[in-house]
Amino acid sequence: MKPIRIAIADPNYLVRQGLKAVFLGEDSYNLAGEYAEYDRCLDELTALKPDLLVLGITVHSVDGPAVVKRILKKRPEQKLIVIDTKENINDIVTILRMGVQGYILKQCDKEEILEATRQVLKGKRFFCSNVVKLNRSGQATEEIVLSERELQVLSLIAEGLTNKEIGDRLFLSAHTVATHRKNLMRKFRALNNVDLVIRAIKHRILVP
Repeated sequence: MKPIRIAIADPNYLVRQGLKAVFLGEDSYNLAGEYAEYDRCLDELTALKPDLLVLGITVHSVDGPAVVKRILKKRPEQKLIVIDTKENINDIVTILRMGVQGYILKQCDKEEILEATRQVLKGKRFFCSNVVKLNRSGQATEEIVLSERELQVLSLIAEGLTNKEIGDRLFLSAHTVATHRKNLMRKFRALNNVDLVIRAIKHRILVP
């Protein structure tokens, strides 16, 4: 069986070494590239064509969504897993909306990282247990019906807007927006904003 070619991009030396240890300890993976600079990774991405790119966002000054956007613009078909240490809710929601297939946080262990790669390489999405509590089945089984206004509010929540910002955009009071948000949480049985967006994507109500 042909080995899976993995590329790793992360400014942190220890993070890169840790990821290499995870993948090179498995027979089915080969390291296609290792990058300490995102720009160099971008320069070589088209020629390298890795089966999977593991992107670490570990520096607080780094604009994670901007880096992801540049990667997907350069190579839209690239399978990508983001490992984030910042745990910024707005960044997570923004990156998920871009269509990133896998998103895991720094607390994840080896098995969860490997499971993420397996699922993403199959063309599925994977979000670690630290990002959100996923449905046990992992599938969207019940139909959820939303009003036009709820769809508008949901779309703006996915952009990371606050109740006031959504209200200003839709000419609604923050209280009205809060009510819509509460109803959306109830309909999707969501735990938080990230959970809500992921469930909406799974139900194909939000399209990345």
